[in-house]
Amino acid sequence: MIDMISFDILLIGMTTPGNTGHARYANAMARLTGKGEDQFDSPTPSFDEPIFSALDHGTAEVVARTLGEAGALIEIRTSNVIARDAQVAATDSCPTCGFVQPAGGSECAKCGLVFSKFEREQVQGMQTDQGLEEAINQAMKVREEWDHRANQYLETHPFPDSRLGHFASSVMRGEIPFLRLESDEGSLLLTSRRMLTQHKGDEVSIPYEMIEDVTFGGGLVTSKKKTRMLLDFFCPIPKADGTVKSLSWMLDKESTFHKDVVMDWGFSRTFMCGACGARDLDFRTDDTIPACRCMHCATDHRVDMREALAIPTAVE
Repeated sequence: MIDMISFDILLIGMTTPGNTGHARYANAMARLTGKGEDQFDSPTPSFDEPIFSALDHGTAEVVARTLGEAGALIEIRTSNVIARDAQVAATDSCPTCGFVQPAGGSECAKCGLVFSKFEREQVQGMQTDQGLEEAINQAMKVREEWDHRANQYLETHPFPDSRLGHFASSVMRGEIPFLRLESDEGSLLLTSRRMLTQHKGDEVSIPYEMIEDVTFGGGLVTSKKKTRMLLDFFCPIPKADGTVKSLSWMLDKESTFHKDVVMDWGFSRTFMCGACGARDLDFRTDDTIPACRCMHCATDHRVDMREALAIPTAVE
């Protein structure tokens, strides 16, 4: 029923009389009609003569909003005349400030937004969002694969909950612990996401993806029953007393039998870029927070040491 009704719009007056008010009204009318502002620089009340007649519902709303923003006092009346076309020039609304203006312009007359640049940035943003979503989905798929691998390890190396000890409160939901090593410096717990260790009294979370190198022994073994394990990281990682580029442990005899598991998990895992999915990341430390940059798309990331994820922070 609403599509069968047309509307007339009459000018009653101006909220701001004088040159300023007249200029705002003339600009609004020029944008609505596509005519020159000089044809509307002396607004007078229209009484029974509408300034727009037989408008459809949508066009009447646009006209009323535009004139209202320009300070015009208007009256809207229903009309029995069938709505006519081409009374109001084609208009666009600015996507940032909502300003209504003639269609086809290159920039917003109110806030200066360049439409082509905005559209390009919107498309780029959609592409980035899509790429980010795909990369996150891929990262979650990789995480599921490592969870599956941890469960496979448990089939041949059962890990009772009682062995969690002081790590029980640190293991997160969905994280699968599968191996515990002992050393003079403290215990190490290997999970499907990371290594947790109490190194000389400090608890440290180490994603496998941060491990650059793993070495054992090398003449630094202090006894036949113990083996030195040294981990080097791609960049300094946080510790209670600052950051460290490497950590070492003197493993006991039993733990030495399983030391290669650390090398296996450390060397087979790398972070992927959260924007393009590439795995070529350049690491650094910002203050005490590990960070990295994708060498393919220049996306910066911060490393979440607990979740073992590289999280995008900016795209250049």
